[in-house]
Amino acid sequence: MKNRTPSLRLRPWSRELPGIPIRQKLMLIVMATTTVALVLAGISILFADFVLFRGYLKNDLSALSHIIADNTTAPLTFDDPAAATETLATLRSRAHVIMACVFRNDSTLFARYTRANVTAACPAPRIEEDIRFSRGFLTVSRPIFLNSQRLGTFVLVYDLGEIFERVQLYGATVVSVFLLSTLVAFLLSARLRSLIATPIIELARVSTRVSSSRDYSIRAQKFSGDELGTLVDAFNEMLSGIQSRDSELRKALLAREAALEDAQNARTSLETTLDNVARLNAELRTSNESLARSNEDLERFAFIASHDLQEPLRMISIYSQLLVRRFADTIDSQAATFVENIEAGTRRMRELLADLLAYAEIGARSEDASQPVDLNFVVEKARGNLAFAIAENGATISVARLPLIRGFESHFTPLFQNLISNAIKYRSQEAPKIDITASRANGYIRICVADNGIGIAAEYHSKIFVPFKRLHGRQIPGTGIGLAICQRVVERYGGRIWVESEPGRGSNFMFTVPVALIVGQTF
Repeated sequence: MKNRTPSLRLRPWSRELPGIPIRQKLMLIVMATTTVALVLAGISILFADFVLFRGYLKNDLSALSHIIADNTTAPLTFDDPAAATETLATLRSRAHVIMACVFRNDSTLFARYTRANVTAACPAPRIEEDIRFSRGFLTVSRPIFLNSQRLGTFVLVYDLGEIFERVQLYGATVVSVFLLSTLVAFLLSARLRSLIATPIIELARVSTRVSSSRDYSIRAQKFSGDELGTLVDAFNEMLSGIQSRDSELRKALLAREAALEDAQNARTSLETTLDNVARLNAELRTSNESLARSNEDLERFAFIASHDLQEPLRMISIYSQLLVRRFADTIDSQAATFVENIEAGTRRMRELLADLLAYAEIGARSEDASQPVDLNFVVEKARGNLAFAIAENGATISVARLPLIRGFESHFTPLFQNLISNAIKYRSQEAPKIDITASRANGYIRICVADNGIGIAAEYHSKIFVPFKRLHGRQIPGTGIGLAICQRVVERYGGRIWVESEPGRGSNFMFTVPVALIVGQTF
């Protein structure tokens, strides 16, 4: 049998990179491995969050539909579609709710809420409770019962845009983490690759030097005790053998001196090598500690990112209601007081958020106002909304003839409602008396809402229109943004609003509207 010299067979991908230095090959290997691992981890995180959030959304909407369905039992019992519509209108705070419908037992529509610009019809109710995902939507159908008697069906349609927004947010976060991790991996690999590349480069350098100088006393430096260290030892032993055979041709003295020199060089090399295993180990420990800290930071980030911190207020309100309903027979008075305080706090926050939303939405429409709005009807609508407060305080409201103007009714209703409500809340000892008049002056219609309340000092006349500015703290309920909404409405239509008042002599709130907005000869 013929002897065959063993040969090292290169992998196909290695043959494609024959001329690239080993440092760069190591870098490519590390970066390729890191990139694949990070991409797979990022995809896994996005997929897991997608699946978990779908489940969370399903449970969340199931609980929400349960609460809404319970709140519609009274309107269905007393055949009060208006009350049911008001209950459904609370869903406007959920931007992704497309529509909500209440059906009677005969499948006829009882009440309905739809998001702005939605004209689609309500989906048909189902007999049994049903929650299903369709293309881009989640539909919840829940029977409405009262004392085991079915009164109707509640149907909720929710668009899944929230999921895709979440995927985009988490995708951007994963990409950011990917880029940061890639940079960290690059820096670490650039620092650590020398552990492998340096001994090999040292061997190549020593080999080239020995070949050109024929100086067999040169030795390769040993950096570690692994396979590379063994290779360095074998290379040095080979050089020693060559040097030894070469030295035999020299004189005995030169051989002796050379042997002594070699021994000294070997001892120095060994001491240097030992000093270098110690240095590299210290550097490796430092790098490992840095890498461990980076991993801990990534784990904390993944933990926080995996938990949904959205809508805490809504969850507090929902579970407070569920707590009271479920444990109504066992909860003590102190706990009930605590729950009432929680409910009061969440109600105030919802009112504040609703006012803030109203404040922001006033200036949202950029198109020209073209619908005629009867301000007389608007005042009557505001009066109806405040009917309880008017009756409770014995208030009287007199309204002069008001014009029709081009605009949006949804803007002017809160304008008059806030002014009338303030006149009632800031009343004097006498029963509130409110007069609403209108007059024409200098190209404007000036509307005045006058009252006989406690009045306002002059130094506060401009400050009261600042959002959240309240002169009486929490003595009088409110969010502190009502007059800011009034100012935003008036300025939206090119007018201005101000107050004329003295303490103890009532207040005259006046605002102007350009005559150009008047419809026909209504004023």
